[in-house]
Amino acid sequence: MATLEELASLVKGKVVGEKDLEITGVSGLDTAQPGELSLIAAAKVIPVARTSKAAAFIFPSNLREFKFKGIEVDNPRLAFAEILWHFHPKKTYPEGIHPSAVVGADFKQGVGCHIAPLVSIGGCVKFGERVVIHPGVVIQDEVEIGDDTEIKPNVVICSGTKIGKRVIIQPGTVIGGDGFGFERNNQGKHFKVPQVGGVVIEDDVELGSNVTIDRATTGQTVIGAGTKIDNLVQIGHNVEIGKDNIMVAMTGIAGSTKVGDRVTLAGQAGINGHITIGDDTVVFARGMVISSLPANSVVSGQPARPHGEDMRIQAATGKLPELLRTIRQLEKRVAELEGKLN
Repeated sequence: MATLEELASLVKGKVVGEKDLEITGVSGLDTAQPGELSLIAAAKVIPVARTSKAAAFIFPSNLREFKFKGIEVDNPRLAFAEILWHFHPKKTYPEGIHPSAVVGADFKQGVGCHIAPLVSIGGCVKFGERVVIHPGVVIQDEVEIGDDTEIKPNVVICSGTKIGKRVIIQPGTVIGGDGFGFERNNQGKHFKVPQVGGVVIEDDVELGSNVTIDRATTGQTVIGAGTKIDNLVQIGHNVEIGKDNIMVAMTGIAGSTKVGDRVTLAGQAGINGHITIGDDTVVFARGMVISSLPANSVVSGQPARPHGEDMRIQAATGKLPELLRTIRQLEKRVAELEGKLN
């Protein structure tokens, strides 16, 4: 529980209404109960807010004219997230190794680490401090994991992977499996290319569930610091991803592509191999990028092209049936005129 004034101080906001109003928790507009705080992120949800049972709201400065009671902030979504953490702080785990865990030789760990039941840890593995490993995780030989990293159930981390600090890996993800490398031999058979490189996950990365990141053929596949990757994303061997990227579910990046910093790849984006994506680029959902893009590109479509151009093409495509009818009518009229002339 906290007062509006305490929460406003937390998010550097301005109290509108009763400063001493006690807030018991946070919830959505349509599920909030008396005493709870809810979010008004934009004007379009005001009708729902008017009927909400919430005691108070977080709302942007440009909606102050609607006279809601609560906390006025510049970025309501960020403030809401900060208050969520206040009411739901990160869970802590007891230090120790569960008796059912299997730990290889020369394992080293810092203070405060938690290793849950049925974890398998290979040889020469090194943990920093306060690392949390959930049940069923498999960590192969010579893996390094930095401070305050949390690995959730049934993740597989293959040999030689390096993981930084404050990384979160959601259930079912596989890091460091073999890259998809084959060459056709003289007999027409697919000859496997050994994948002997590694994977580096830098600090403050979050990987969703069932993400697959392939080890490099040689060298490293790299995920840059601060990058957030959604569920079901595939990253091929030798890909190098920069810092603070967002990659939404079901995106795929083929091998040896380099992605800059602060790039957004929306859902089901497909990125060709051996190309470069410049900093601050946005690829819209299902965009198919087949060639390199300069910095600050905004693209969509299959193949990806400048977003404005793609929208014009899509609009024109929607008019094709009408255009075909017009052409058939014109053809009929031309035929009639030709008949009269003949």
